[in-house]
Amino acid sequence: MKRRIFGFYQLLYIVLSFHLYLCDEEGICDRRPLGTTTDPLPPDNRFLLEIKDAHDDKYIPKRQYEVRLFSRDKKTPFIAFTISLREDFIKNKYNPRKPIMLKAGFLETHSSFNNAKYSHTCNNTIIQSDITPKTETKVLWTAPEKNNKCVTIFALVAVQPTVWYSFEGPLSKQVCEDRRKADDMQPTENDNCQVCEDARYQLTIEGMWSPNTHQFTYPVTQELARFSDIVGASHNKDFALYTYNSEAGDGLKMLAEQGNTTKMELEILDMVNDDIQISLVRTLIKATAPPRPNMSTVTNFRVTRRHHLVSLVMALLPSPDWFLGVSNMELCDATTNMWAENITFNLYPLDAGTDSGLTFESPNDETSPPQTITSADIAPNRAPKEDTRPYARLLFHLVRTYSNLDCSEEHPATEETGGGTSDDNGGEPGDGEDGSEEKNKFEYRPSPVPTTTTSEQPPSVDPDTEESKCPMTTWSDWAVCDGECINNKVNGYQARYRQHVGDPTPECIEEAATEDFQPCSEDCEEEEPAPDENEEQE
Repeated sequence: MKRRIFGFYQLLYIVLSFHLYLCDEEGICDRRPLGTTTDPLPPDNRFLLEIKDAHDDKYIPKRQYEVRLFSRDKKTPFIAFTISLREDFIKNKYNPRKPIMLKAGFLETHSSFNNAKYSHTCNNTIIQSDITPKTETKVLWTAPEKNNKCVTIFALVAVQPTVWYSFEGPLSKQVCEDRRKADDMQPTENDNCQVCEDARYQLTIEGMWSPNTHQFTYPVTQELARFSDIVGASHNKDFALYTYNSEAGDGLKMLAEQGNTTKMELEILDMVNDDIQISLVRTLIKATAPPRPNMSTVTNFRVTRRHHLVSLVMALLPSPDWFLGVSNMELCDATTNMWAENITFNLYPLDAGTDSGLTFESPNDETSPPQTITSADIAPNRAPKEDTRPYARLLFHLVRTYSNLDCSEEHPATEETGGGTSDDNGGEPGDGEDGSEEKNKFEYRPSPVPTTTTSEQPPSVDPDTEESKCPMTTWSDWAVCDGECINNKVNGYQARYRQHVGDPTPECIEEAATEDFQPCSEDCEEEEPAPDENEEQE
């Protein structure tokens, strides 16, 4: 009976609170646009409210988000608006009739939009600064601290002084606290990176996908499970390999559906300019797929003060159009304005929105029209999203930094500068190509698995391929035997690598192997795994 009474009061509170959010008691706060007294029309999908980077309708406590109110066709104007917040609440065990109100964060005007101002009568509310026709406005929302559950951001839109639309449907967005672990969240993007050196990173892609850890989200034919090769770029803020909640490009479609990286590599190379200061991309990042989806592969890449973001993707195979990826990973720490020394980031499956298959081995079923990129919903009845474990992990490690002669006391960090000229693949530490001293923050150690390709100056050509249409480097030495240590014995695979030299044709990229694997066996010392108190039970 007590539960029914509380449920009744809870429902009553929700209804009354929204009424009061439009017009508070005694008329102190009137959120209706232009103070109109007419009744609102239900939203007709002409106008939309969205929260940038609030993936899966989740917010990270204390993070600032951009809230955008706009007309879908970019033509239909509105003259007035109200954007406001509604907080969540929890049960009050001492007084069920009066729930305890939580916090909703706060709204601010956006520096790039002068068509908005604070409301003088309503808290956490921003309204139009004039009634000139407009098709878009933006405000900033700083999310509340932890344990404040959900927040509803809503808008009211007026197209005429007496014609306005209520906060329902597309004009209302509820976002709830993101309770992911730190390794599931990307660092805050740095819009003003002022680091004064170029840097070189080692990237380890650590596979974590196996039938033991992903019992219900693994192909029925287990031996078919694998990752595709990895492709990506270090780039500036004007380049996007893919964008969550937007349609996939042709390169991503080919990779997600077929595991073929060719088209995506060419798309990235089209963004490389000889003048590094205006180039969108600094380095084409490539890595061969791990021999098995629970093994690792390694590559290296360069970043600069201008090109401090990293994006990369790899396909889950077989699958309709599922892939793993990261977009706009920030390496220039927004707090310290220094290169991040180490970053760990977990990867979960994404859906490219181009194939409607429901299982890993579904036949091709093209989605028409294509849908936007979202989180992949794999076996939802047996493996809920909240129980999904990472399929892979990215480990970024700062190997060394390079002095940049264009960034000195005479040329302050606020000036745009180009990348360094040192060769990633050779040279002694401390010796740049131009004779300048390189600043070493870490002792350089070669990767356990050599990088496959970068867009840096290529090494020498293997004499056996020099006269061919597809010149390659010589094969690297065989890497260490990679596999699980069972009964003090590793039975696994070892790999060796080579890379293309120059600007390979698409046929060359597709046909000339850049990796080679062979089975191996060697002794090892088995260790007891350290207990993980955060790991969930199977």
